[in-house]
Amino acid sequence: MYEDLARSQQRGPLEWLVVNMVIPSLLATFVLQARTGDDVGQLRTQRASTCSYGFLPIIDHPLDPVPRSFPLLIRMPRPLYPVEMRRTGIDGRVVLKGLVNTRGRVYWSSILVLAATAPQFVLPAEKALSEAVFRPARWEGRRMEAWVTVTVEFNLRDDAGRAR
Repeated sequence: MYEDLARSQQRGPLEWLVVNMVIPSLLATFVLQARTGDDVGQLRTQRASTCSYGFLPIIDHPLDPVPRSFPLLIRMPRPLYPVEMRRTGIDGRVVLKGLVNTRGRVYWSSILVLAATAPQFVLPAEKALSEAVFRPARWEGRRMEAWVTVTVEFNLRDDAGRAR
């Protein structure tokens, strides 16, 4: 009688699989997907050293691998100062976000304007970022795509006396 009871309480292979594999993976998936937007924002912002254009790489998803080295700005053409803004003496700033591919170039379609002091500065800043060259991000020795945030400053004092 007790042997029958012990045999009926033993888990079968399907029950073992569900209890030990399926349920824990569902719970882990639920916990990772249930994060609030603020938690995700804190996890994905990665800071790097600033360069002349205010460079800040960002990992777009908290589960993406964090690169061992972030994209490094090699060169970026000086954006053309809009004529009407130069004439009126207005300085400006544009903050852009773009996805750097594995070849070190920013996809034009990925460029997002996060902030701009005047709309006239946006197009020259986007053009400069699209022509920029980066050293791609790396993870485990392989190149990978990574997001960067770049601040482009338009300052008449810095442009004075420089040939284009």
